Amino acid sequence: MADKLNWGILATGGIARQFAGGLKVSKTGTLVAVGSRTLESATKFTDTYGGTPYGSYDEVLSDPNVQAVYIALPHHMHYEWTIKCAEAGKAILCEKPFTLNALEARRALDEVAKHGVFFMEAFMYRCHPQTLKLRELLAANVVGQIKVVNSEFGFQAGKEWENFRTEGALGGGGLMDVGTYCVSLTRLVAASEPESAHYSAYIGDKGYDEIGTGCMKFPGEFTASFGTGVHINLRNGAWVYGTEGMIHIDNPWKASGGSITVYRRGQEPEAFEFKSTNDELYGIEADAVAEFIDAKECPHMTWEDTVNNMRALDMLRASAGLVFAMETKA
Repeated sequence: MADKLNWGILATGGIARQFAGGLKVSKTGTLVAVGSRTLESATKFTDTYGGTPYGSYDEVLSDPNVQAVYIALPHHMHYEWTIKCAEAGKAILCEKPFTLNALEARRALDEVAKHGVFFMEAFMYRCHPQTLKLRELLAANVVGQIKVVNSEFGFQAGKEWENFRTEGALGGGGLMDVGTYCVSLTRLVAASEPESAHYSAYIGDKGYDEIGTGCMKFPGEFTASFGTGVHINLRNGAWVYGTEGMIHIDNPWKASGGSITVYRRGQEPEAFEFKSTNDELYGIEADAVAEFIDAKECPHMTWEDTVNNMRALDMLRASAGLVFAMETKA
């Protein structure tokens, strides 16, 4: 465990800003370096959040004050920069999805293991008390044997949106950006891996899935469905159905101000409220890295979990014929 941890951030986009805000309220983290493609962009970022600005990513890794690195780069760059961070001896928190496919994930984690550094995929919701409470409820079988999970995560971006998330070659689209949360949560509830998976998606001219619906079948008479997209507003909640009742998580992904409500047969609903700001959500994630840094991985989001989530995404993409030109194929 580290009482204090000095962070570097690679990239200066929206998710980088959210994590930097989290560091300001975390118990352990301090931002000491930010790297961007231009010094101007890095300087604007550090003027707000602190740290030393660098006009390249490599300079962050060369900074001896940096102990941990948050990789906030586009999906297709995670593989390369995870390996570079490992070679530099830095602890790694990498944005989701970890890589473009499971092959890349396994190869990158082999390098992480070789260099003996900490790694966690940045599914921040996994570290939040709301998700830990969900795990507790599931372990206690409060709604009996789980049979069905339904979840949604989608947002409405304009068709003119210029972003790597709208570039099919780079791993853009709903499934890899926000649908991956649905896959992650479903696998958490199932405590197993899908036997089969199918993704029905509308793939536009730029080769990315604009909207889509997925279904998965797990061992033990367990099925799941999810909706996702970058051009559709959805309810963005999750529903877990068991033989004795239902669990509703109204804001599972951001968790901020969310709740879990348990509906058991013949009983009054029981609600668990979770009040936290968006900054606190990311601060909790940063503190989890510090807490488990000596163990090299966090039990809330293990290396095995990361690889298995990528495998499930591979299955879903294969069914939809969704291929990324930038992904490693052999």
